[in-house]
Amino acid sequence: MNVKLYTIMKLKEYRFMSTSNWEDAKAISNYHFNKWHRDTDCVEHLGKFTGGWQTELQSVIEDAKPLNWGNRREGTGRENVNVNVEAEENDLKTAGADPKMTIYRGLADFTKCPALQRMTDFFALTTTKSKLHIQFTGEVLNMHIDKLYDLDADPNNVVRIMVMLQDWEPGQFIMYGNEQFDRWRTGDIHKFDWQNLPHSTANSSNKPRPMLVITGVMSDKTRDILSKPIKKKI
Repeated sequence: MNVKLYTIMKLKEYRFMSTSNWEDAKAISNYHFNKWHRDTDCVEHLGKFTGGWQTELQSVIEDAKPLNWGNRREGTGRENVNVNVEAEENDLKTAGADPKMTIYRGLADFTKCPALQRMTDFFALTTTKSKLHIQFTGEVLNMHIDKLYDLDADPNNVVRIMVMLQDWEPGQFIMYGNEQFDRWRTGDIHKFDWQNLPHSTANSSNKPRPMLVITGVMSDKTRDILSKPIKKKI
């Protein structure tokens, strides 16, 4: 059996004994975790969407629901996936933070902003889970590694794609490994190694930071789309 898959299975088996989501994730990641090694290649730039979705987007930003580690999967179709919320919240407690603090605001109903659904559909994913991910001023999603192993028996078939919906503002950032990702432009698209790469997001600017997070299992068409630069009007 693949060593990584075996480790994942064992961690699932003992998930109720775990006290740290962060330590669990580190145990199955191949990331170096050397904070003094400067990462420079964590983000894979995929291309750009263009179009006029700003008016639609403004109409839904205020509809997004504040989420914490305990309720973040509500409305995503993954509510019943085995997770150890206690371990996730323990990481915040250990750091001296409120375990119920808002980490971001989410919305999965794109009725008022159909451009988001068109972006999602463009990638031709199966088992697609897409959500609007917004951080208002002061909101922080602490360092973590994603757990998307429930979507497919082979995690290498699963992809997570980020679409930046407005221009970057100073004070908004995403940290991938120890590489700070910023200065994005409206419509920029990127992905990262969700299985291994620790990441976090925060907003200390004076404006909301909206992005679309598209997750799913790749089809042959998806792989073809991702094999070349994307330039698509939505």
